[in-house]
Amino acid sequence: MTNEPTFDAEPVSYHFSPDESPEFEPLYSALGKLSRYWAGFEYILNDSIWELANVERFAGTCMTAQLIGLGPRFRCLASLFELRGVSQKLIKAFNSLSSEAEGVAGQRNRFIHDMIVLNSQDRKLYRVETTADRKLRHDFMLVDLAAVEKLVTSIGDLADRFDLLFDVVMAETPPWPRAQYEESDGIRRERNQRRGLNSLSSKPEKHPEA
Repeated sequence: MTNEPTFDAEPVSYHFSPDESPEFEPLYSALGKLSRYWAGFEYILNDSIWELANVERFAGTCMTAQLIGLGPRFRCLASLFELRGVSQKLIKAFNSLSSEAEGVAGQRNRFIHDMIVLNSQDRKLYRVETTADRKLRHDFMLVDLAAVEKLVTSIGDLADRFDLLFDVVMAETPPWPRAQYEESDGIRRERNQRRGLNSLSSKPEKHPEA
């Protein structure tokens, strides 16, 4: 017995070259929505980093634009939480959410970065999943648009839960100077306006001094 990959006796033809087959149109729409929701989630994390660091958006962007993916953003946020004296209870909740988000990120990456091909026999779309993280995988996986929509819902849920958690962080953490951040254009002011109005904390809203 060997570890050599095996192949089907009757190979299936896949179209690897980009084309405009109508079968791709629903996928384009689904992936566009997925990308938009993911970009929104990353922006929430960036905005939170700017606020915790008390920098205006141009200075903040110089930093967060260098953070590729969720991992560096979450590590940066964890360090800022410690710097600002966030409670261990809230840090634990943040770590739990960040671990969940990393799993969602892996699913998102498969849909965004895997090559999508058209099966010439059944006229269905497949992902060419090529991974070698301790275990080799090079296979064709049927694209499930319902799974993409479910992933979009998961991302939206993560964004909402992070916002709620961050509201509690702001309400329960000792204040720090925030004038540079608050005077910046392009920040998510709608989140600031609802500070303290959530179900995760019964404490009244605290207003940090600028």
